Amino acid sequence: MSFRRTGWLVVTSLLFASGSRGQAVQNDGTEPTKTYTHSRQGIEEQFGDILRLVRTGDESAIHKALDSLGIPDLHGWVTEHFAAEGVGQQETACGEALKKFQSHVWWVMGNYGKSPELALKVEESQIARQLSDVGFEGLLPHPKDDVKLENFRFTSTTTEPKLGGAQSWVTSFIYLDGRFRMIGGTYPFWEEGLNATRGPMSRPPRTIHGRTVQAEAFRNDTKGRGIDGIVHIKIDVGRDGKIQKMKVLSGDSEFIADAKQYLQDGEFPRLPDDPRFANGKREWDMEVAFFTPKP
Repeated sequence: MSFRRTGWLVVTSLLFASGSRGQAVQNDGTEPTKTYTHSRQGIEEQFGDILRLVRTGDESAIHKALDSLGIPDLHGWVTEHFAAEGVGQQETACGEALKKFQSHVWWVMGNYGKSPELALKVEESQIARQLSDVGFEGLLPHPKDDVKLENFRFTSTTTEPKLGGAQSWVTSFIYLDGRFRMIGGTYPFWEEGLNATRGPMSRPPRTIHGRTVQAEAFRNDTKGRGIDGIVHIKIDVGRDGKIQKMKVLSGDSEFIADAKQYLQDGEFPRLPDDPRFANGKREWDMEVAFFTPKP
């Protein structure tokens, strides 16, 4: 589903509108829960209603609204989409991601919600590219099927200087039972490791002597579960992105030469062309992993 981009939404006009597009359905047999259209307007209204509750100061109602951002039958949903041996781990990961998001929303709404001029901008955000099945990404859990993700960027702001500048964040959702359910940030909960793996301190995978090799800073993997060898190397990276020095900290001797060559052939992000960085360098502890060849 494609959503049209929107401009600024003044939340106060949404909160005090006389009509409602939502419909009531039964949640647990006793409490009606509002549903929202599967659209950008629908998610705006869902978060506008949360803000309305924040302004009431009713903590019980606020927590209930934040809980409604979770998947109602989490065990059933995870069991449907992930292999049996990973269900427990993924339930825990999803629960932790939801708690972090609830805490963030509580902070943003609690601070910015004090302003009657609060504005909330909700835009469709690009979905991250699919998980690779090689290198570090190949170690992450892969859903059994195509989970329909939808990413949105939220930007909240107010004209009151004491509350600081705009807050902006990207969150991934699924649409389930008439509501948007939070399942992660830029990456869904099962892909949280991509924040590092696709970051500036990670190198892309390469094939060396028939084996996939990849490096990332400050990892602490162990051999097994798809990794045959690990070499830890401390590197000094200059402002031009080139490695200036290397020091082997530990590792399997048969992989050290290839690990050093792999790092030496790569480039890291350059520092800005600014006199303040004239002598700038970065020191990173890199883990170079050698992955088990796939049949």
